Amino acid sequence: MSRQLILVRHGQTLHNVAGIAQGWNDSALSDHGRKQVLRLAERVLEYAPNALYSSPLGRAMSTAQAIADATRLPILPLEDFREMNYGGWEGRSFLDVRREHEDIYQRWINDGEAACPNGESHMDVRRRIERALQSIDDERAVIVTHGTAIRIAATALLELPVMASRHFAQDNAAINVFHWRADRWVLKVWNHS
Repeated sequence: MSRQLILVRHGQTLHNVAGIAQGWNDSALSDHGRKQVLRLAERVLEYAPNALYSSPLGRAMSTAQAIADATRLPILPLEDFREMNYGGWEGRSFLDVRREHEDIYQRWINDGEAACPNGESHMDVRRRIERALQSIDDERAVIVTHGTAIRIAATALLELPVMASRHFAQDNAAINVFHWRADRWVLKVWNHS
């Protein structure tokens, strides 16, 4: 079997439902999110993973625990798989952020080096995601992380401009599979939920 990376987004949280920026803050899984991760864990088994990594944030660790229970793999937390740090926007509705901080928000969505107020830029996240990915040499690793982190990871793995991440949808409890082919990563499955 060729080397593969299975990137998984955490289950739905209460803040996801409300459209609130979570970032490095956390929110519990919703009832629907808890059901999602149980189904997700069963689906992950089909990929016969041999390692399980996770963002240390609670919503990712809750999702990783369901996968660990199904696969019997230990969870290896990696700080660099955290979600984007949205700084002063965390805990706020993205609709409010867009309305109240239009200039900053427009720079942030158009310039990969523009950071959220007291937070990270898309390139900040990409640099740490790349560092984390380079530390993994398992044949079939599952990585439980977050929506923006996964979209940015996809741009790194596929050697795309970081702002292309805005064109990728990423649902809660979705599976994304990348295969190593000769000298590059190839996307085989995207946003499968």
